[in-house]
Amino acid sequence: MPRLKIAIVGCGAVTRASLLPALAAHEDFEIVALVDRDLSRARELARLYQIPTALDDAGALTRDAVDGVVLATPPAHHGPAARDLAAKGFHVFVEKPLAIAAAEAEAMVHAAAEAGVRLSVGQFRRMLPAARLLRSLVESEHLGRPLSVDIEEGGEYTWQLATLAVLTRDGGGGGVLIDLGSHVIDQLLFVLPGEPELVSYADNARGGIETDCELRFNIQSRWGAVPCRLELSRTRTVRNTVRINCERGTLELRRPEFCRVHIEPAGAPSVDPISGQARPITLSATWSDEPALVGYQAFRNEFDDWREAIVGNHEPQLSGASVLPTVRLIDQCYRSPQLLAEPWTATSPVVHAPRTGRVLVTGAGGFLGCRTVELLRDRYGWEIRALVRRPSSAARLAQSPIDIVVGDVTSAEDVRRALDGCDAVVHCAVGTGWPPESAFTVTVDGTKTVGEEARRAGVRRFVHVSSMAVHGDRPPARLDESCPLHEESGFSYSRAKFLAERTIEALVREGLPAVSLRPTRIYGPFSKTFTVRPIQAIAERRFALSGDADSPANMIYVDNVVGAIAAALEAPASIHGEAMLLNDPDQLSWYAFYEYFAAAAGSEVQVVPYRNKNVAATDGLATRWIKGLRQVATSPEVRALAKRVMATDPIGVLPRRVWERSPGLQRRALSAMGVDEAVVYRPQSDARPELVEFRIEPTLVVADKAARILGVRPVVEPAEAMRRTLEWAKSARLLGNSPVSS
Repeated sequence: MPRLKIAIVGCGAVTRASLLPALAAHEDFEIVALVDRDLSRARELARLYQIPTALDDAGALTRDAVDGVVLATPPAHHGPAARDLAAKGFHVFVEKPLAIAAAEAEAMVHAAAEAGVRLSVGQFRRMLPAARLLRSLVESEHLGRPLSVDIEEGGEYTWQLATLAVLTRDGGGGGVLIDLGSHVIDQLLFVLPGEPELVSYADNARGGIETDCELRFNIQSRWGAVPCRLELSRTRTVRNTVRINCERGTLELRRPEFCRVHIEPAGAPSVDPISGQARPITLSATWSDEPALVGYQAFRNEFDDWREAIVGNHEPQLSGASVLPTVRLIDQCYRSPQLLAEPWTATSPVVHAPRTGRVLVTGAGGFLGCRTVELLRDRYGWEIRALVRRPSSAARLAQSPIDIVVGDVTSAEDVRRALDGCDAVVHCAVGTGWPPESAFTVTVDGTKTVGEEARRAGVRRFVHVSSMAVHGDRPPARLDESCPLHEESGFSYSRAKFLAERTIEALVREGLPAVSLRPTRIYGPFSKTFTVRPIQAIAERRFALSGDADSPANMIYVDNVVGAIAAALEAPASIHGEAMLLNDPDQLSWYAFYEYFAAAAGSEVQVVPYRNKNVAATDGLATRWIKGLRQVATSPEVRALAKRVMATDPIGVLPRRVWERSPGLQRRALSAMGVDEAVVYRPQSDARPELVEFRIEPTLVVADKAARILGVRPVVEPAEAMRRTLEWAKSARLLGNSPVSS
């Protein structure tokens, strides 16, 4: 059969990461054109994949040159584009979701039928071997009738978007529900066929798009009404499984397993004949003749389905019509949402005079920057412009209708563009990437660039978020603003913050109306350093404090930092050039602070001797990277890969020769991987888990100056702040895989 000539419209993340790799070498397709409004992006991919034509307008495609079009544009564009293409006689493959509204989807299906072309949708999960096996197991009733379904899917949003379009209601149609939910609901309705009926829907959109949602619905199946719960998130790593509870056990589909279904029979656990203890069992099921599935094959399968439908002149398995129940259910949800309960986001607006002007917040995609944007807008009434380094960083920000711009704080042009129309700046941006030199540059040079451009723009206030780290890694027993700053060495966080604050001091002398705030250790929802990592480690019994655990923790809740930022924005113009420490009152000890979370987790906080006075209170990014790489290098998976490479010819010929002729290399490599030259077996259970260790330098931070000059007071009292943090930690599954009730 002749190859089908196709064009791909939209050259963003999904095209680059998934579609082109699956289509470029497909023997039944010939990609003749790439189309994108950003012609440079289309040309770049066309060059990489040796595609002859790059266009900026799909209207230039002609039927004599193209048989079908793959539509991978923002979802709001799907409906109009697919109808237009179908009317011109093109077969159309649409990336999910099919459309952002049920009426639009129905019009697309009607247009394709009228034109006699094949409309297919990229709902590949339905075709995965595991999904097909799960349906077979449900229908066979090996575990009895299905009684209920519980699905959780989500994690931190990292999709490398090309633009911000899909993070808006107008461009993407919604957030995590229409994005992940399109896949999950479609797959479930394949596994458990029937008509879905909405019971309730709640999300956390506040005028923008949701990052988290919970949906309850019934499927009217051949077994009657089956209740379903679906929880989705772009901010939390949840269970990531589909569970179908049946009369005699549970069937579970785990992400990202493509071929396997897990079976948990109900009833009494099996008894271990040696220990005599009853133990639960889980069975693992696969199609016995199913080959291993590489991820790209899933995308290839959906294109094979589209092509077979075109050649055979029949409806594809993944037809537009087959997706309509999913689109209708999502449409219903968006028409009648309830507000998802998130007590840690509670704010009470401050009564004040109307604000004038706009505040630019840099680093708005980060932990502090994002909460600063939320509270300055919702509590303090400021108009906000949020500067993020990449579109994917804006996932949380998109919950509210905020002016978001993408730019690099080290680029004067980007900063100048972001500053347009702003009369104040809150500079939260800090380098967090790898290598350390790169993070150092963002912190130091970025501060210089933002400060210089803000001075040129004539802003009336510049709030620089510094850190207590400017006083060095070994502060005195009592730390206040009278203590000298201390410059550490290398590319450390402390030195970067020290140099950044020195830059602001120099710009103040040149006329920048700046105030520097030096928070202590910022904790609260989404804080990786002082909340996520330690609480996860506590739950896994691998958290330790090194040193005097009874010394003050010097923790400040994130909302209280933002309260100080708001006070600095509102301070009289005469207050500039000041630097102030920020700390919560009534400090708990390190031990008492983390014991609060340990008690909720049913765990404990270990205290170990102080081992190294030259190491900062927490491991730096470089140390954590090295530890992480060591864990990867010594993992069973990497060892197995190394063995496979050595055993595979011709790839393994040279490595084997080097290995056999280099005994010194053998010893060093085996030692690095934890293998002795004389082989000794060490059970994994005997290995001590790697501790997340906070090394303590005893000090008490006194923050009277901020209270005296700016009138800073806690927005959230410490006890309430810790309660909110615990509630979020439960929701984020930091204490385990299931939410823990209060």
